[in-house]
Amino acid sequence: MGTQSATTNESAETPIALDAVDESVETALAVGLAMPERSVIDATTRDLIGHLRVLMAEDLGFDVDPAVQALFREGYRVLDLTRRPSAESTQFSAYQYMREVGLLTRRFADVYRETQAKEEADG
Repeated sequence: MGTQSATTNESAETPIALDAVDESVETALAVGLAMPERSVIDATTRDLIGHLRVLMAEDLGFDVDPAVQALFREGYRVLDLTRRPSAESTQFSAYQYMREVGLLTRRFADVYRETQAKEEADG
């Protein structure tokens, strides 16, 4: 996997909105007394998947860091269409998937922040 792609070049022109990423992650991982409605779960999951895809398009050191390589493998596993809940899936399985994507998105956002901080320090 190379460090540059069409998506990477496009995302370099548009900064990642980490506030929006954080908000979606917080929604997904918030602990409440009741499970959110299915429509909220589905909408949050869609947002998280979008954020995760954008973060995965960034150059996060995949070519040199085995931990980042493992993170990408996990990202591809989680985004696999056969793993995603369908309309027929239970609300609980959709909720669990949303939380899994939320945790992974948070990890990618943390790596992205670290990468940006290193670039600023070097730059």
